[in-house]
Amino acid sequence: MSRWKEHDDLAEEDKLDTILHPDTKAKAFKITVEFGYKSSPKYEEAVDLARRMPTYTEQGDGEWVRHSATFSPDDVEELFQLFNLVHDWDSTDVLVNHKKIPYAHQLWLPLMWFYRI
Repeated sequence: MSRWKEHDDLAEEDKLDTILHPDTKAKAFKITVEFGYKSSPKYEEAVDLARRMPTYTEQGDGEWVRHSATFSPDDVEELFQLFNLVHDWDSTDVLVNHKKIPYAHQLWLPLMWFYRI
């Protein structure tokens, strides 16, 4: 299954859950960090951190590999560690609730830092 199909399936599950179990309280948002291969000393550490997450997925191989891990507010320390390793790589994407949205790095990701307090 492609990573986009997997993310679409998760989004559909969330929509269905909202319809079947309406709730007035807001759901916690999730942040997904995706990154590719990088010839950097930080690469192996980043892959190791991502693999520790139960939501870790890997697509492709070699220079075309994509690593992905999704974090909830309970995982904020792990998210912070991983993001500090990969934040300046061109291959890094940040998704909010499994969607790529504008300014995810600058606006949405810092919201998770409030959970570090």
